[in-house]
Amino acid sequence: MDQEHARRELDDLLLATELPAEHRARAVQRILIEQGRAASGLAAASLHQIIRDAMQAPQSSERRAFAVLLVRALKIKDAVRPRGNAAQFDRDVCSFVESALLNPLRRAAYPFTAPTYDKMQFLSGLHATLDEHMKPLEPTFPPWLSGLPNTRQT
Repeated sequence: MDQEHARRELDDLLLATELPAEHRARAVQRILIEQGRAASGLAAASLHQIIRDAMQAPQSSERRAFAVLLVRALKIKDAVRPRGNAAQFDRDVCSFVESALLNPLRRAAYPFTAPTYDKMQFLSGLHATLDEHMKPLEPTFPPWLSGLPNTRQT
């Protein structure tokens, strides 16, 4: 499954409120595991292990896309929950997203020094504005001030 298809499928799940929560959670887990395997290059069995592997993987478009999908999936309550140590899982999610989406998180005023609980709360609401924070920054100065060729129309 390519990144765009995974994102559309995840968005459909976010809107499918008529599905039981458990079915939605399993479908979200499946999507994240498939995309996480592509991002980390490994065939880990659990989402937590995939996130740990992806933290160690070099920066790539797949890794970044996986982080975006993970943030979007956090909107669904309890869809991205581990079976084991939830506190360690949350710390690993925050560390991974911080490393993969550093500049967009800075633009969104992410609380880097806050406790993990506050970071997870922030990330679970970030899905609404993440696309805006992912866009390249616009130049602040007009081209004629920054030394670029004059593009003003007279």
